[in-house]
Amino acid sequence: MSDISSQVTKLVKNYRSHEALLTLPSRLFYHRELEVCADPTVVTSLLGWEKLPKKGFPLIFHGVRGSEAREGKSPSWFNPAEAVQVLRYCCLLAQSISSQVSASDIGVITPYRKQVRPAQARLVL
Repeated sequence: MSDISSQVTKLVKNYRSHEALLTLPSRLFYHRELEVCADPTVVTSLLGWEKLPKKGFPLIFHGVRGSEAREGKSPSWFNPAEAVQVLRYCCLLAQSISSQVSASDIGVITPYRKQVRPAQARLVL
């Protein structure tokens, strides 16, 4: 009988993200094996959004000055200034006339769970 803890499953099909988001992790961590399987009409629907710094490129890199914090004895960190900026972008998406997006369709990628909660709590549109 094999030890199940030694088995690894590599997931290479991505059904949610635009190719621009997957290129770097595919190269760095997957030996270029990640496959873009998302519905093109969904992942390209906001390429013309007026707030994108580079039209046709669906990512925003936004540096924010702030300080890291944590609540009580929680091991999870968050940056309140970053959370506010994420909330601003979420509101802009949801209120955009040219490409209105439902709050339930907005996803935030962050390495820290605590970073998402402040935006989720305030994003009731």
